[in-house]
Amino acid sequence: MAKRTAKKGSSKPVRLSVDRLQKGWPGPAGTRVRLATAADMDAVEALLDTAGARFIPALRSSVEQGTAGAALLAGLGGTTKTFFADFAHRAAGHAAMAEAMASVSLTLVAADSQDRPIGALSVTAPGTVIERALEHGYTNVQALTLRVAIGKVHGLAVAEEARGQGLASVLMKRAWQIYDQLDYFLLYGSFETDRDLGAFYKGCGYTVHAPGEGFLLERIGLPFGIHVGPDQCVFTRWRPPR
Repeated sequence: MAKRTAKKGSSKPVRLSVDRLQKGWPGPAGTRVRLATAADMDAVEALLDTAGARFIPALRSSVEQGTAGAALLAGLGGTTKTFFADFAHRAAGHAAMAEAMASVSLTLVAADSQDRPIGALSVTAPGTVIERALEHGYTNVQALTLRVAIGKVHGLAVAEEARGQGLASVLMKRAWQIYDQLDYFLLYGSFETDRDLGAFYKGCGYTVHAPGEGFLLERIGLPFGIHVGPDQCVFTRWRPPR
């Protein structure tokens, strides 16, 4: 798809493309923010481990096989309708749950001048939301469709020597742009209260809830919410009305 740029004075965002996501965007201090590849996986796992986030083994396999984020890429290369159709096709396959999860997961890296990952972000399907939906009587198919409406920030980390340059903010910005373009309603995540990350996530455009405070999903018609313990803070970013 040809790149579309917003006219001067227009608030319409620039449309992202598959090519741009794969090649990446220039980032702070000579870095490039791009889609993770198989060659990045050891570094990504090591980075996320420093933040206490274990990279999902099945997702690593899909990155290595080149199928991770496939539905997202289909949508960026086409339309939101293309995205939904690609996801539905994968969800109907013999390995529906695992493949569907991986197809809407996004792994981004911030690579240095030698193309070595020094920052990583993992966004996955919202496992907790899906579990709650099933507990409330939703069918497997209904619960599965929540994967094309909600994303979970699973892990975010920057190498110690590269902190303070704004890499984490850029990773979060690009992830939001991708999911927002595909008409997701919500991105959310959580962090331990002793990590004191509230100001960071607020700066990225998220609402940071008080320790132990969850949030409701009634605005997308779900009769339940997400709850966390007193040692956790949830952050949420809803798509504004269009």
